[in-house]
Amino acid sequence: MSIKRIKIDNCDSLEIFKYQNSNKWYCRFYVGLYLNSSGNYIRSTKTSSQQKATKVAKEIWHKFHRTNPLDKDVPKEMSFHYIANQYFSFADMKVESTHHNKMKNEEYYHITLGEKELRKSKSMYDLHIKSFFGGKNINLINGNDIEMFQFKLHAKYRQSTISSYLTLVKQIMSFAHKQAIITALPKFPKVDRSKDDSFVPYPENEKNDITKELRRLSKTKPSSRCSLQSYEHYAEVADIVNFIYHSGFRPGKEMYVLKHKHFTKMTNTKNQEFYMIDPPHRKVDTKIDMIPTNETVKDIYEKRISKRYPSETGEEYIFFANNNNRLQVRNMVDKVFRKVSKKLGYYYVDDSSRNKSLYSLRAAGMIGMDIHTNASLDDITRVHNSSPNMATKRYMKRIGRVKSVELQERIFSKL
Repeated sequence: MSIKRIKIDNCDSLEIFKYQNSNKWYCRFYVGLYLNSSGNYIRSTKTSSQQKATKVAKEIWHKFHRTNPLDKDVPKEMSFHYIANQYFSFADMKVESTHHNKMKNEEYYHITLGEKELRKSKSMYDLHIKSFFGGKNINLINGNDIEMFQFKLHAKYRQSTISSYLTLVKQIMSFAHKQAIITALPKFPKVDRSKDDSFVPYPENEKNDITKELRRLSKTKPSSRCSLQSYEHYAEVADIVNFIYHSGFRPGKEMYVLKHKHFTKMTNTKNQEFYMIDPPHRKVDTKIDMIPTNETVKDIYEKRISKRYPSETGEEYIFFANNNNRLQVRNMVDKVFRKVSKKLGYYYVDDSSRNKSLYSLRAAGMIGMDIHTNASLDDITRVHNSSPNMATKRYMKRIGRVKSVELQERIFSKL
């Protein structure tokens, strides 16, 4: 219960207030029912000073409206978010009906999402679509809005990912059209899939520079303006970088759901110890029960991961075990890695539209295995939980260039 409220001028519904038994000021402003049942956005200003609280509240208000373009006074039933919820509800019904073989409702025949695709679509919606389109009147969304959304994604994602996002927006809009909520679909821009969509690998020296900088930063103190108390977690991000590079795990759900119980220590015919990993989530069925790893992964697991998070029950996550929000962990790691890679000048390729994400470490690992071992393409893709077609198309497309550089170094470096 708020006990004191002060309206802030020139900021629509923005006000600061105090809760009973609290000396801190909070801010509140209306953003629309797509966000929650009250439609209010509430944040603490973290100060007991009215003057400072007013300043912080304005900053929060301006930041929100810069990153969340909303239409004012949108009727709940006409908001994109309301329609999207209906779309996903029908999709849930279809999945459930498919399980029970009771397809009766013709209204959702046109929704073709499977269970796995539905989970992915909901995640994509929450990640970017909701914040951009959620509060908009679905009848007023036009081609310019779609192009602006595409532009927003362009600096962060590859063409195939952008295409997936636009497809989901179009599916929701098509659902609204079939329900006679809108009279026509807006024009959707074409995504140029002819562009090179392969991952650009990190050379080993760049990977080493990144991990070295992460470990250096982990021992420094943040400035007074930084919200973080320390950079200690950067050292763990460095371990994740090496783990991806040497294990080939995808830097997403596949890796962040790994727990100690998924690691089994074994010995090969040469009496060398190594770990087999049995991931609970796999993107591709490679017909092998467990994934073998090399000596470097063994060292990372035993000397760093297990010392940081000792296994008591086997149920502990191996990375950032104290945070059960795996999506939050993934986003944090992506952000830290991107920040350091940019700082060292390694992140962007050619121009700002291409970049080297954590997936580029996986690509580098595949190429390194092809160059430095006698493994076949089939074996490489099995270990990396991929397919030969996807590996050559997305991860190993630049292997010829890497091999040419190594050939040049072997022949000419000593001349």
